[in-house]
Amino acid sequence: MRNKLIIVTAIVSLVLVALTLQMRSSDRVADLESRPMLDEAQLALLGQAEWISLARADQVVELRRDQNGWGVPVHDQFPVLRERLAALLTALRGARILEAKTANPEHHARLGLDDQASGDNSLKVVLGAGDNQLGLIFGEAAGSGQLMRFAGQDQVWLLSRPLGMSLSSHDWLDLKVVELPMELAASARWAHADGDVLALEKAGEGDYNFRIAGLAPEQQQGNERWINSMVLALLDLRAQSVALRDSLELDQPKLRMTVTTWAGTELQAALYELAGRYWVVIESFAQEPSESEQIRVNADSRWAFQIGIGQMENLNKRQADIIRTAVDE
Repeated sequence: MRNKLIIVTAIVSLVLVALTLQMRSSDRVADLESRPMLDEAQLALLGQAEWISLARADQVVELRRDQNGWGVPVHDQFPVLRERLAALLTALRGARILEAKTANPEHHARLGLDDQASGDNSLKVVLGAGDNQLGLIFGEAAGSGQLMRFAGQDQVWLLSRPLGMSLSSHDWLDLKVVELPMELAASARWAHADGDVLALEKAGEGDYNFRIAGLAPEQQQGNERWINSMVLALLDLRAQSVALRDSLELDQPKLRMTVTTWAGTELQAALYELAGRYWVVIESFAQEPSESEQIRVNADSRWAFQIGIGQMENLNKRQADIIRTAVDE
């Protein structure tokens, strides 16, 4: 029985390998028979683009480049999520045409290629630089590919792969506020508005766990995860939304937080509450050049970052919240 099972497993493995090789071979043939969607002039325009618009039905997202890089105008030109923009540009550069389809404009609406009446299955991408612009309309799926035509042209083309992009402007925001590896941090200080201060330190460089300064080891042993989770809530902070700080009537912060690394980088942030919502502001960020590739912080003083209740609760801790006995856990 065991030998039969081994034989069956081997046969299934061979079949799967054969299918994989066949699929790869088919992809190679398709690549050889296809051609790039964009010609050299269009690729050059893509590289020089100053703005990009994506539209599907009533949803529209516009991205615009200025002296600070790419931003989202509807969100006060807040920086674009670089990975999402790179995915869009890569998809446009790498798109390949398999074959020509209909050139009859009467079929455009049925195929999702009518730019005057785009539906849920239609995506219009327009990009421009100066007086030059390029429009592409992506329509219905066709097998594993997608139908497409250039704006102003009737010819429909079949692409080898579909293009799918979010039309929520919020999804294009780079809401990663702080990326600071825990092992680089050496000390931390949490100062609450009522004067309560919590000072944290590490035993030595290379250590991961924080401990409460001045507290006997036996009193905090086993509670490292509560301490670390509080600091990590700042060091790995991703916001839920963002707003211009001047547009908010922020009063006094509930909490001020300071983290210093072994190399001397210092991050200062503050936590605010406003009308039942919670905001973090980066007050200052002084980075040592040696850590420039390891630490990333959006220290632009114009912005306030909205966080969730769970994030606020992780940040807004005191010593009494951290030192837990076995019974508490």
